[in-house]
Amino acid sequence: MKLVWILNGCGLEDGTITGSPLRFHAISSRWQRQVAEFSQCLITTSGGAEMLRRMGSEVPVAQRLPAALLLRREPFVPFRFWSYLVSAMAARLRPARLPQGDVIITVSDYFCDLVPALEMKRRRPATRWIAWIHHRELPPAERPGRRWVNRITYAMQAWSLRRIARHADEAWLYDTAAGDALQDELVRLGMSAGRIRRMGCGIELQDACQLPASARKIDAVMIGVRPNKGLHDIVPVWREVVRRRPGTTLRLMGGITGWAELEAELQAAGLAEFVTVYRPASGWLDTPAYYRALAEGRLLFAPSREEGWGIALCEAMACGLPVIAWDLPVYRRIYTDAFTAIPTGDHAAFADAICQTLDSPALADRQRARGLACAAGYAWDKLAAADWTALQTP
Repeated sequence: MKLVWILNGCGLEDGTITGSPLRFHAISSRWQRQVAEFSQCLITTSGGAEMLRRMGSEVPVAQRLPAALLLRREPFVPFRFWSYLVSAMAARLRPARLPQGDVIITVSDYFCDLVPALEMKRRRPATRWIAWIHHRELPPAERPGRRWVNRITYAMQAWSLRRIARHADEAWLYDTAAGDALQDELVRLGMSAGRIRRMGCGIELQDACQLPASARKIDAVMIGVRPNKGLHDIVPVWREVVRRRPGTTLRLMGGITGWAELEAELQAAGLAEFVTVYRPASGWLDTPAYYRALAEGRLLFAPSREEGWGIALCEAMACGLPVIAWDLPVYRRIYTDAFTAIPTGDHAAFADAICQTLDSPALADRQRARGLACAAGYAWDKLAAADWTALQTP
């Protein structure tokens, strides 16, 4: 069997790791090590190739699609839409250069991944196309961030879902409430329910780090900072935390979008000395180092308002951090009572839960125990084996 992966969503940028590249690397690396007489290759962009190289991916890049005409770096965030268009047009105009395989897996529903798959299916209709979908776009008015950006991303997913329903052999969706809604939409668009499978997300459980209390030098950690991931909740929550509990510190980790705006807000609110950004000297952390940096926190501050799975919560739980998060349906379904759920938008309640957890070792220990038990069920080895079985039995 020859498998062709398509991962073009990184564009020119290689610093922010999202769920699609993480799941691709976790699954493909295990298949690479464990399965004989099976070959894999990858279609990606320069940003995707560099990101995966640093992650340790050994899947060869068979085709590197352009993500810009002249530039080597993205000058600003909305440029990503242009990079998607460039990659899609390159695949559309030169389909003969795309590798052929027995199976195609698009790791996202972005149109820059779908267009190459559509071209490959057109040239070789017998090729089996599996479409991974990680999230459901909310209607523009319901999603934080710039309304015009939300309109574009919502329209992009609507276009993609129509193509997946019509042309993909299978759709693999997360086993979440968002996955339920996506399945309903795909069926409405004409895809039979028998072609839709549920998948999970996991963690590198064996690399998790649990430091003693004396080594946890940061009060709270937040992973991934973007408008829909809680960017605009940081200042109102942390202003209240510091008012109630002076000197409480927060470490921001992972990719940050909108840092200039946030930095100005922190300065104006007098919070700059309490909220810091973790920037490793190498510019990159492998999984063990990432877990060690995460484990230096005493709890996870998780104000994200939109999640496909919320793997950062599971990583924090595995490292022994109590988790406090908005009460999202996806979290309730996956993590049940292993986290402290706060009514979405109630900044005072969020701050109160943070202060109570930091000041009550008994409360923190109870939540830590629940989190550790929950995280133990999400090892990548188990999920990769289930995906391999599904791949073998179309």
